[in-house]
Amino acid sequence: KHRASVCQDLSIARLGPFRPYLVADMSRAATAQAAKKDQKAAIAEKNAEKERLAALGMTKTIKQAIGDDKLLCTQCGATSQGPTLCECPGGVRRPGPEYDGVAELIAAAKLRMASQSAEVRKAGAAHQDAIRSQRTKAKEARELNPHGDLEAEFQGDDIEVRQVVEFPVGKLGFDIEKNAISKVGEGNAEELGVKKGWVVLKVNDDTVEPTKKAIIKATATCMKAGPVKFTFRVPIMDGYHHCALCDKFLEADAFEESQLEHGPGKQFCSGCEDFADVEF
Repeated sequence: KHRASVCQDLSIARLGPFRPYLVADMSRAATAQAAKKDQKAAIAEKNAEKERLAALGMTKTIKQAIGDDKLLCTQCGATSQGPTLCECPGGVRRPGPEYDGVAELIAAAKLRMASQSAEVRKAGAAHQDAIRSQRTKAKEARELNPHGDLEAEFQGDDIEVRQVVEFPVGKLGFDIEKNAISKVGEGNAEELGVKKGWVVLKVNDDTVEPTKKAIIKATATCMKAGPVKFTFRVPIMDGYHHCALCDKFLEADAFEESQLEHGPGKQFCSGCEDFADVEF
């Protein structure tokens, strides 16, 4: 070891004017090595803290629920955000500066989350009860008045009437193409007697633009306030179909068979189909 040290000193001595640069390089290498060691130690400490918090039940959701909550009493676990209130004999036992308190904060956050979940379930159950009640009333009304709520207002050549139907909050149960009902599925529409081919005229007494986008937007806005009332244009007799271009209900023989295959909202009567083919 002594000979190796002497040889190293002799090698450095032979460097002459380059000696200071070598010493500086060795110093920087030692500093970098020490910094790397400190970094590894910090990462290990951080990982250990993560494992400790995970063992206590800390998750990302619980961390957000804790927020800026603070432990107030070490005996009962009361925190500033509750839900537990300190009723300890002798008063609140406040934590000292070295007291961790994470376990109590996690427990309090879990209690708050459980309480909020219970309230959401309760509100959801009440909402479903309200929908069932509205559907029952609508069914009873249809049984008493099988012809529906018809206004004494005829359109065109006494071919169509307006029918008002009130939908409870929830899934409507129909699809729209342009402003016509293109499909009726399971749900409120079927139960309320809405038919394929009816045309939407108003949403909550306001006339809407005859486009799918406008009708959906108006419906979504009204649905936030409660049940939505639709005014439909309905043909008086079966066998009439709505032309999406001239906006009239016409008998089936006024349409080409290929047009009727397109369905409500897409079908043109023969006159409109010929007009659409004209080049200007």
